[in-house]
Amino acid sequence: MGYNISTMYIWRYFNSECECPMCKIKQIVERDLADQYLSEAVMEDAERAKVNKLGFCASHYDLLYAGRNKLGLALQMSTRLNRIIDLTKIIDDDKKAKKLTQKLKDNTETCIICDKIEFHMERYFKTVPALYHDDTKFREQNFNAVKGFCYPHFIRLVENSSKAGKYSKQFLETITQKERDSLTKLKEEIDEFTLAFDYRNKTLPSKESSASLKTCRLKVYGDFPLPPERK
Repeated sequence: MGYNISTMYIWRYFNSECECPMCKIKQIVERDLADQYLSEAVMEDAERAKVNKLGFCASHYDLLYAGRNKLGLALQMSTRLNRIIDLTKIIDDDKKAKKLTQKLKDNTETCIICDKIEFHMERYFKTVPALYHDDTKFREQNFNAVKGFCYPHFIRLVENSSKAGKYSKQFLETITQKERDSLTKLKEEIDEFTLAFDYRNKTLPSKESSASLKTCRLKVYGDFPLPPERK
């Protein structure tokens, strides 16, 4: 498989001791998409229609709002609000209320950026074990350089372990061992941090244990999205 446009981020981030290389990849994908929805490209009719239909979740609205193109966001939300207004019918009984609320949920609990992130990340979750199968350097060096993964991404990689083909057993043994080791180390750091609050313990927490709660957030839930690039 080697180094190409579909693997370049994998090669880049599976070569350092970050807490989760898949989070790094997701952050780049997420920021690229945020930049896309703050560019002139979103003024195209086809893309505006998708935004009008799906809108943005609160997290990605905040991400877009953090960018510089407030006009672009406002124009997209103007058409989105037209759809929401059309859906908000005036009703006068409980049966209609149930139908209305369900319809509103179906049409507002959606996000075009979330959908596109999932599309791209699904490919990465399949490509990682496939690259593990195809490339000796990645299997023996890059993958081994990783400490572990956040739990949501660890689960997705394990789900796709069959893509490693004849190396799937080795892939699973390696990734599960890494995950247990990183979780055990984090547990030790958390415990050290809690002991630092005991008045009988005069030892200050280490740098790692002081950051353990922040690391826990990343490990259990995944990392925060990056803000859009300011151009």
